[in-house]
Amino acid sequence: MSEPKASREVVVNTARTEGSTEYHFNPHVTWVEPGGTVTWRLESGTHTATAYHPGNDQPRLVPEGTEAWDSGTMSEEGETFEQTFETEGVYHYLCTPHESFGMIATVIVGEPHLEDQQALQTMPEDKPEEVHAKLEELNGMCREILSEGHHEEGGSTEEGHHEEAEGHHEEGTSTEEGHHEEEAGHHEESTSTEEGHHEEETHSE
Repeated sequence: MSEPKASREVVVNTARTEGSTEYHFNPHVTWVEPGGTVTWRLESGTHTATAYHPGNDQPRLVPEGTEAWDSGTMSEEGETFEQTFETEGVYHYLCTPHESFGMIATVIVGEPHLEDQQALQTMPEDKPEEVHAKLEELNGMCREILSEGHHEEGGSTEEGHHEEAEGHHEEGTSTEEGHHEEEAGHHEESTSTEEGHHEEETHSE
């Protein structure tokens, strides 16, 4: 679940396997946009989707100023209940007959600030251990979803001290002092003074 959507469905059922019975809202956490609608669809069993709200004789684990909502008992396969959520926030809800079995789930609306959410900050008294454990689990799931949603990338304070190795490219000013002392071509053309001393041997007879 990577982003809130305008509408989502939650399947409500009773799962019986090898003599054990489990009661489910699936998924446990549903994420919609403000103004989005959640539809609960009964797959099996007899259940409710009931907000943790004083109007339902429950502690408030939903945003202040929101109305109580309750599906009433759903017992026919395929029966649905819809609720539209206008107010951003975290809403915990329960199945009235199966709360003590941990049949509790959550709707997140929008991208609320975690520290402002009563659902996450309050652990109701006078509830059995199973309820507290399930609420703790849901709170953890909400924090995970919302922290990913807000891209709080672990405050990656990689203080990028990429001190761009201040490119002192002291380009070794190649002082190739081109001492091409043009070997001043002293071509002393050895003026071949072949002093042709042809001393004409004056035959002094």
